[in-house]
Amino acid sequence: MKLKYLFLFVVIALWGCDEGQKSEPIRTGIYFDLVELLDQQAELLAKEKPSFTKMLTVNGETETISIELDSASQWKAQLALFYQADINKLGLETAYVTEEFPLGENQKKIIDEAKGQKATVRLIEYNYLNEQLTNIRILSRENNTVYEFDKELNLNFSFDAGMNRISSFSIIGNQDMLLKSDLSYSLKAVIGN
Repeated sequence: MKLKYLFLFVVIALWGCDEGQKSEPIRTGIYFDLVELLDQQAELLAKEKPSFTKMLTVNGETETISIELDSASQWKAQLALFYQADINKLGLETAYVTEEFPLGENQKKIIDEAKGQKATVRLIEYNYLNEQLTNIRILSRENNTVYEFDKELNLNFSFDAGMNRISSFSIIGNQDMLLKSDLSYSLKAVIGN
């Protein structure tokens, strides 16, 4: 029962509260369009209806659940932290440096890295093989005098039948809060056929 309360706490902490209707932020299109990619993937997954299993570990306690998701909005909810890492927002046009690195035969890496220390999203790394996206890795940090949150998000893709599709994702994080115990968590999700 204690694990279920921990699970509930982490879910609420990770995905936040619904604050009603919000206007869409103005998007610049300067950097890789992560939101468009996630929207396309959510639509694709809603059509395919693959199996979906999540394993959540909080301070060493683990719980695994399998969920059936029927709509794009449900998939978007599962990918909410990836949506929050969008750096194509008004005001961030010059906040990141984009570099491309060839890694060998048919492999490359593109990195958007924050110029300053105040940016929540510190780095987004896009890995390609044969011009197909294989992985997106995001590092983020939020901190002030009361708390510090560090997260690493990974979104993995498989290429099958001429389409790139999310095959798994993970979120690993640490929360250090004043007057509260530290919290370490990891969420690993596998998307089947």
